[in-house]
Amino acid sequence: MSNPEKGGARLMKSEHKRRELAPLMAIFGILVALALASLLTPEREFSPNENRYLQLKPTLTWTTLMDGTFTQKAEDYVSDQIALRDTWMETASLVQRAAGRLEINDTWLGRSGRYFAKVTPDTFDTAQYHKNLEQVRTFFDNNPDKDCRLMIVPTPAYMLRDDLPANAPLFDADTCFGTLLNEFGKQAIDLRAALMPDAADMYYRTDHHWTTEGAQTAYGVWCAATGHAQQNWQLETASTCFRGTLYSKVLLPDSPYDRVSIASDAAIRSMDCDGEVTDSLYSLAALEEKDHYKIFMGGNYAKVTIDTGADTGKSLLVVKDSFANSFLPFLVKDYDTITVLDLRYYRDGVQSLADEADDVLVLYELTNFAADKNLYKLNKS
Repeated sequence: MSNPEKGGARLMKSEHKRRELAPLMAIFGILVALALASLLTPEREFSPNENRYLQLKPTLTWTTLMDGTFTQKAEDYVSDQIALRDTWMETASLVQRAAGRLEINDTWLGRSGRYFAKVTPDTFDTAQYHKNLEQVRTFFDNNPDKDCRLMIVPTPAYMLRDDLPANAPLFDADTCFGTLLNEFGKQAIDLRAALMPDAADMYYRTDHHWTTEGAQTAYGVWCAATGHAQQNWQLETASTCFRGTLYSKVLLPDSPYDRVSIASDAAIRSMDCDGEVTDSLYSLAALEEKDHYKIFMGGNYAKVTIDTGADTGKSLLVVKDSFANSFLPFLVKDYDTITVLDLRYYRDGVQSLADEADDVLVLYELTNFAADKNLYKLNKS
């Protein structure tokens, strides 16, 4: 004859175990649903939010299996192609910020809601910075008959350091600029004093570049240094909904939007970007994409040749990073031809182009300059 008390105890024990397993079963169900959704969702090649290409399904071969390439790519594929990836990443960022994190994905969260690329004394390459200064010095010395200038743009973190999280470790930018001025004297264009009064307007809040207003301020300093007459450029708004490279790292859904301005009266005759010819410095099609900074020259190319139609009888060679893209429109009334090189992509000799130019401008943002290992090409035979 069964014991009612024992039967009741078994039922209670079973119910208790079921309740213990319920959360695990729910999690398992969610994981299964995610896996099925991920399998049924078409692969994405590019993430506009993250501004990068995603890992596609890797091919299994004996070589990729043995060298570990397949395993790594398979892990990246699962991470990149998981269903609702953008939502999960936004949620993770919100949780990190709520927990008091002051940085996400090597991006500092500023006190005012601005984002900063994290560059510390450990990650700033001081040795490469000095090597690059030597390369530029040699290049300038090899072109004594030209007006050669070096413009190094200070970082937003340096100019807006009071907005950084408390005790954020900064590399010694003052020493970098001191070395620059000692080595180059009047050939160095120091922008710090001009950018400082309105520094918050000189850089985007969600992108690592300076704004068009920052580039225009730098143009005024360049005019004063080189003796060019400063033109009265009028800026107009091209976009009010730009979220840039730093947003793509942070992915906080309440991130601010930046405004993008252009000098709409910067007319040219033509611009040849690695063989693609256009009649404008601005690519309005970029406003249909996520990266609105590509409105300036359509992005980065190995070699760009700008025929301004200015009829000044002078030409300029620019060696640059992407900060120059929004600066160059302000120069189109000063030169007939502007030749622009990005040494990350350019493979041919530079000196032959320098021989054809009257003036030379090397323009980089400070941390980009210190990280670039291509400046040796300036003096490559």
